Amino acid sequence: MASVFPVALPIILLLLLSISLSPIRNFDALLNIDDSKYRAVTIVNAFSTDQNKTIPYNNSKNGISIQYPSDWKLSEREDNGYHMLNVIAEFLQPAQNSYYKPNISATHNSFRVSVQNYTSFEGTKDDNSINNPLESIGNARMGSIGISCPGFDLKSYSRNVTLAGMPAYQIEFNYSYLDNNKKATEIWTIKDDKVYIIDYVANEKLYDGTFPTVKKMIESFQISS
Repeated sequence: MASVFPVALPIILLLLLSISLSPIRNFDALLNIDDSKYRAVTIVNAFSTDQNKTIPYNNSKNGISIQYPSDWKLSEREDNGYHMLNVIAEFLQPAQNSYYKPNISATHNSFRVSVQNYTSFEGTKDDNSINNPLESIGNARMGSIGISCPGFDLKSYSRNVTLAGMPAYQIEFNYSYLDNNKKATEIWTIKDDKVYIIDYVANEKLYDGTFPTVKKMIESFQISS
């Protein structure tokens, strides 16, 4: 028996080492997606200790405020760069697409806040649903998105949500950009003939994992004007 034990010991040690490493291998397999950049982002988002820190954003000119993650980049603007919306503020995710271009909104993984006059939306003046302005905005928005977003696919249309404590409508949809699949949500409300729109767009690989953060941002949105 004494002569067998030295031979068996290395085999036993190898078996124990293999068992101890198997959870690591399994965890690595779960993260083994095609794009290594997105894999790295997933790990950072999952284990970052700063992901719950937020910063207040206040815009007194438009009477809005919101809380956003401290590691997201704020870009203040007022232009019609995203589906003809007057974007007031855009919050860029730390992770961006490989095709990200600073001057092209369609390439961004971002959360946007837009404010503009109700009558600026095409068709709202003559729309038969004028008694339901939220519906009129929905018709105008889906028309605009459908034209500018290849492969536009409406997934849901909710008419019983709220934004800043007021009645709101919300759509969720998919589309493509440069052969990349994107997911998006858009929610809007109206106060004193001003339309407040929040939209979130991201590559489909990042959308579901980051939406809980986006939901908190939407819930923190306030209108003071």
